[in-house]
Amino acid sequence: MLKTISSPVTPAKEKDSLPASLRYIVDKLEGHRALKPAEMRRIVIDAGVRQQDIEPWSDFGHPPADSYGRRLIYAGPNFEIMGMSWAPGDFSAIHDHGYTQWGAVQVFGPAEHAVFRVDEGRITTLSRSRFKAGDVVGVSHSLVHQMGNPTDEYFMTLHVYGRPSDIGNVTGDARVYDLQHEKIWRVDGGVFYALPESEVKWVEEGPRPDFPTRLRHMVELARRLKRMAQANVPGSEAQLQAALEDLFSARHRAQLLRCLDINVDENGHEANSVYWRILREELKEAAKLQLEMQKGKRPEDRFHHYAELYDALICQPCLDDFMAGYLRFFRDQYPISFPDSSVLSVGCGTGLAEQFMIDELGAPYDKLFGIDISEAMIAEAGRRIRAEVADILSYDSGGQQWDIIFSGLNVFHYLDFERLEEAIQRTASLARAGGYFIGDFITPDHIRWYPNLLYSANKEVISLRSPRLVEDKGRIFQESEIVNIDFSEGRMELNYAGKHLRFLPPLHRIRAYFERHFGGPVSLYDAKSLEPIPDWADSCKSTRYIVVAQKKG
Repeated sequence: MLKTISSPVTPAKEKDSLPASLRYIVDKLEGHRALKPAEMRRIVIDAGVRQQDIEPWSDFGHPPADSYGRRLIYAGPNFEIMGMSWAPGDFSAIHDHGYTQWGAVQVFGPAEHAVFRVDEGRITTLSRSRFKAGDVVGVSHSLVHQMGNPTDEYFMTLHVYGRPSDIGNVTGDARVYDLQHEKIWRVDGGVFYALPESEVKWVEEGPRPDFPTRLRHMVELARRLKRMAQANVPGSEAQLQAALEDLFSARHRAQLLRCLDINVDENGHEANSVYWRILREELKEAAKLQLEMQKGKRPEDRFHHYAELYDALICQPCLDDFMAGYLRFFRDQYPISFPDSSVLSVGCGTGLAEQFMIDELGAPYDKLFGIDISEAMIAEAGRRIRAEVADILSYDSGGQQWDIIFSGLNVFHYLDFERLEEAIQRTASLARAGGYFIGDFITPDHIRWYPNLLYSANKEVISLRSPRLVEDKGRIFQESEIVNIDFSEGRMELNYAGKHLRFLPPLHRIRAYFERHFGGPVSLYDAKSLEPIPDWADSCKSTRYIVVAQKKG
């Protein structure tokens, strides 16, 4: 709906002044006092309420200190009907409903709903999901939840709360969870963030949140304080800075590592899919907030920060695990000398593997050259090797050819799948007669190895990965969504690297492309065991393989 800002509306004193749908609810509640949430939900569904029925009580122009608009529509002796207004970015605090014993909520837009478990002094997130317009959910006395609007839309929600006996404030004495300080606020009004002391009846000890639950609480607190600071609410700027300092403090690293240890197995695979999904989504929200707060202070390119983390997370572990081994194997098994050869690296990344060739295999610095399409990667690589930004599909070498062409960390899988063979053809044109290609690739079943969690050696850099297989017009891709967490600079820096697609062609096709365009012998080896892969094989044990192809003389 379009944004509207209404004037205050007095709650209806007579049910006859209500729209027919709301009168239906009042009639039902006047005749029943002992209800279950499922029964209350059915009443709301049967009432057929539409958003226009409650729009007279909209309040999208609520004060910035209020986390959402909240207006009473009708009050019975033991029940209340309220309309809530959700502008973009509005989120309630985590809360229960006080004296309420049963109730129901109907949403008229894409509201986000989170449910929490409070048990034995802990609070954890059970679920976080998105409603569809018209959805109705039952509410019980034990429900601890949060609602909000993560979209750019404006919408309302209908809330009906009740109890068997009469009471002046059905939702009074609600618990609002302050997870920053592990306290509970008792309130009789709105369940808002950053409530002033005057609106809190008393404070009691609260549960300790797990890492993702606390993280999201702090994100939404900071967002609300940011709005308050922009509106010059007294004291809010200082509160905002304190919340941001706490949110991104490195002191939370130990708790994150404990959470990961519990929910990830010894191979780095997630052992709790629900927890993993929640953690990933909360980290993405925190990364979004951090990027907003750092706007103008960091490069806009989200891949730039990833390039800074790449060596610790990917390149150094892979170099130690299998790349150094297969490069030494190539040196020892094939009749070509690194010290006497020129080397072109296609997709050189940060240049770490290429530096290994110079330092350990004797490749001449002035005869090794790297290309990569990422400016951020080339900025890192330039500290180690000669390199420039270039795309193998359009690279003009000016007629220069190389003795050895190298491509590490399955670079070819990231290319446009329709131009994969063309890329191999262009690579072959850059090799001199008798020269070699060596590079690593991944098998179509690489996802069975691919870990959900990667650490740097000192565990100061952490990467969460969520892979899945995607089919598109008969072709298979591995999609990986990546969130990186960096504690190396004394605070938590978050980087959402987005989703990356890798084309997964069968091994025989890769072999055929290299045979066709290099013209000489082509061999495939398991990248870790270095055992030859026979022509008939569809995979290999490590799910990584190397191709060694010689250019026909």
